[in-house]
Amino acid sequence: MDLVTLGETLVCLTGQEAGRLETVRTFRKSIGGAESNTAIGLARLGLRSTWLSRASTDGFGAEILKVLRGEGVDVDGVVRGTQPTGLMVKERRAPGDIHVHYYRHGSAAAHLDADDLDPARITAARRLHVTGVTLALGEGPRRAVRRAVEIAAAAGLPISFDPNLRLKLWTVDEAVRACRELFPYVTDLLCNEQEALLLTGTDDLEASVETLVGLGFPTVVVKRGEFGAIGHRDGDVVHQEARPVQAVDSVGAGDAFNAGYLYGQLTDLSFKRSLEVGNWAASHVVAHTGDYEGFPSLDDYRTWVDQDVEVTR
Repeated sequence: MDLVTLGETLVCLTGQEAGRLETVRTFRKSIGGAESNTAIGLARLGLRSTWLSRASTDGFGAEILKVLRGEGVDVDGVVRGTQPTGLMVKERRAPGDIHVHYYRHGSAAAHLDADDLDPARITAARRLHVTGVTLALGEGPRRAVRRAVEIAAAAGLPISFDPNLRLKLWTVDEAVRACRELFPYVTDLLCNEQEALLLTGTDDLEASVETLVGLGFPTVVVKRGEFGAIGHRDGDVVHQEARPVQAVDSVGAGDAFNAGYLYGQLTDLSFKRSLEVGNWAASHVVAHTGDYEGFPSLDDYRTWVDQDVEVTR
């Protein structure tokens, strides 16, 4: 197994007409979740990924497992629960102006706990990836993440962490405190610009990045959307430009970047090239509606690499 991750996947309803929720009559059903998005992204690129969680025994839970299996993600370690599946609703107030609403209190995944994890499924992987979304779901999910991180660290696995701060789920202080508890275990910090500022309590990006690097992370990556990404590793600083694209739906872009970056690391690409693959994957996702639907395939990657080689000759 190449990567193992854990968290909540929700059923996602996306308004098909522009407007506020109370005026929209048609919704498109899909699934979405930060960690499962990244797992799907890696599977599409030909790597093996495992997603751990609690999934409901309701029809939505069955759909989530069916979709993930169909995408090539291993879900054999998922525990089933009778609590309902969490719900995410996307409100398209105008083209490019998307508001996300969560209905996940008391969901099956919110009951995830450390005892639900099989250590063997974690140590069988080459990397662990976790996010702050799971930390925000409650004490049980926080215990599960901490347990997963401890198991991976004891086995010597690299651990990537995306704070993925959802301030609709908790306060800034709560989020920062919970994230910082994981910092000693993290090898690759993958945050966006706003998260870098919130985690360091500053309004200056350069100062926040310097502070994060000073905390001792071997790798710090700051995702900046249309402005690309900044990467710090072993004293080297890499500024990687974004790929121009007409954005349709930015939800899932950070997860796609994570998948592309982790693909590069798992296939022994250089740090700079891994950042470039991350930007490339994110550019695919934002050009499509949905959390994961626009994730590129291995054939897409090979075509891009071939074209890139032609351009740089």
